[in-house]
Amino acid sequence: MATAKTAQSAKIETQINETAAKGFEQISAMAPEAVKEQLDRTMTAVSEMGSFGKDNMEAIVASATAYTKGVEAMSARAAAFSKQAVENHMTAAKSIMTSRSVQELVERQSAYAKSAFEGYVSEMNQVSEIFAGVAKQALQPFNERVSAVGQLVQAGMQPLRTR
Repeated sequence: MATAKTAQSAKIETQINETAAKGFEQISAMAPEAVKEQLDRTMTAVSEMGSFGKDNMEAIVASATAYTKGVEAMSARAAAFSKQAVENHMTAAKSIMTSRSVQELVERQSAYAKSAFEGYVSEMNQVSEIFAGVAKQALQPFNERVSAVGQLVQAGMQPLRTR
């Protein structure tokens, strides 16, 4: 009976060894695949990070370009307004100088002051609109990048929600 138990123990031990060997062989066979899969995932992530960084730099360039164009437009507008204001001032000065009476001088001066103020207010309103448009155009690329980050965060959170 003792030899039967020893034989049975040996048989069980052999089966355990065979099962362990098969399991080890399966794990060993899977290891290169798992390493390759993990390496592929890592390379994809690095590539995506590089692409994301490139898109961020393009957004910075687009924003700077929009800002530069806006500043150029406002500078040109300011120069044109200043030139027109000087011309209007010279015309008003000639008109005032040719006044025949004090009453006429005051009327011409008042008319000029009123038109100059209205022109200034109108110009400032238009400059404000241009500035708002420039700000919107300059910030748009950054808004798009923030949206992209939000999408990445949501995509990253998706696997956590399914757990």
